[in-house]
Amino acid sequence: MKLNFSKNSNNSYASNLVVALMIYLSRFVIAFFLLFLVVLIFSPTILLTYAGPALDQNASPPLTVNASNTFRIAVIGDVDSNPGLTEQLDLMNKYHVQTLLLAGDFEYTDGKAVLDDLTKHGFSKNNSDIVVGNHDSAKDVNSWLGTNTTFGKHVFAQGKVAVFNIDANIQFDCSSPQFLTVKRNIEQSQVQYKIALVHQPFVTVKSKHPDNGQFDCYNPMFKANNIIAVLQAHNHNYQKEMVSDIFYGVFGTGTHDVGSKMYPCDSKADQNGVPALCITGENGITILDLKIDNASSKHIDGWFVNGAEKVIDRFSLGN
Repeated sequence: MKLNFSKNSNNSYASNLVVALMIYLSRFVIAFFLLFLVVLIFSPTILLTYAGPALDQNASPPLTVNASNTFRIAVIGDVDSNPGLTEQLDLMNKYHVQTLLLAGDFEYTDGKAVLDDLTKHGFSKNNSDIVVGNHDSAKDVNSWLGTNTTFGKHVFAQGKVAVFNIDANIQFDCSSPQFLTVKRNIEQSQVQYKIALVHQPFVTVKSKHPDNGQFDCYNPMFKANNIIAVLQAHNHNYQKEMVSDIFYGVFGTGTHDVGSKMYPCDSKADQNGVPALCITGENGITILDLKIDNASSKHIDGWFVNGAEKVIDRFSLGN
């Protein structure tokens, strides 16, 4: 279409100019809309944004929860026997955490002192779970949990939450006895929430440690059996991403390393190219509130809270 910009009259010239501008603006709007549709169709991971579109990122978790409808978990990894650990456990007590999930590496210097600190803060085998890290003793972990294997199922919240421990320090590929046991436990479980706990991460941004190499083995099994979250550590930073509608997090935010000594975030995506948020230089705990009053639905609210009780990140999962 050609527009005739005749100067026979000012009115016709102005009219043609307005028409031309409207045509070009409409083309821009259409192009933007088509681009939005392409992103919506082909990049669902980006638009998930970890669920919860109306969240106030600065809102702190409530100090207490109604135990009849909410179960509160704290997750952390890469801790050490130092005042920082005591402060983080104090914070868990302040927020009335019901169960502690320790994603490995607590025996850098004095594992017994770490476990004693957990005990002083009210945690035991009945309301905590520990997965073996590469700096830990399997014997000490089994002693704490009262088990004879470093992988298996631990149930909380009156049978509504099951945590499946995976030991990535021993053989755990698809052909291993461990994988077959974990798979069978997950398949047979009928709990409301299924959570996997491992030290070395299945997915991670580029940092000091790579992924554990078994994502392609485990993720399809997690997906097929409704695992809602995979909690990891090893890299001393905080990460989160969504893969196959499963939340993957790295919670190496204990105080073995602090501040600038924590591990770098050298990419904005994991090893498979999936976008991930990574935060380093912040020690803290991650609080997870699981809604347990409706067995047919799943919803988790999460907060990454630092030692100064500042909310560094917040997210929601489920329906």
